[in-house]
Amino acid sequence: MTTPFTAHSAPAHLTVTTDRRGAAVVIAPVGDVDAATAPALEAAAAAVDPSEAVVIDLSQVGFLSCAGVRALLAASERLPSLTVVTGPARTVRRCIEMADAGSVLRVRETLVDAVPVA
Repeated sequence: MTTPFTAHSAPAHLTVTTDRRGAAVVIAPVGDVDAATAPALEAAAAAVDPSEAVVIDLSQVGFLSCAGVRALLAASERLPSLTVVTGPARTVRRCIEMADAGSVLRVRETLVDAVPVA
């Protein structure tokens, strides 16, 4: 017997801000980073000068999909000084670990640990 199931999901929302903090440019997405929203994160990373110290602060991201991990990996290829902040919640760090992206990305738990002293 097959039971019909209709899935309804709200569209993902993502806001991305870019700001200077100390000696670093901090890109801070807020919301979910998935296939629909990863291009916004990619665009923010692409707009930064590769010679800058760059931090992507994921501490306000509730969900990170494999598309989000791909966006981080693409950013790390272009931005050699990139550091990724996962925040204290385990969900984002776990996704990075499961994709084995931690072997490529410089990952820190807090923004204090990630931002170079000016």
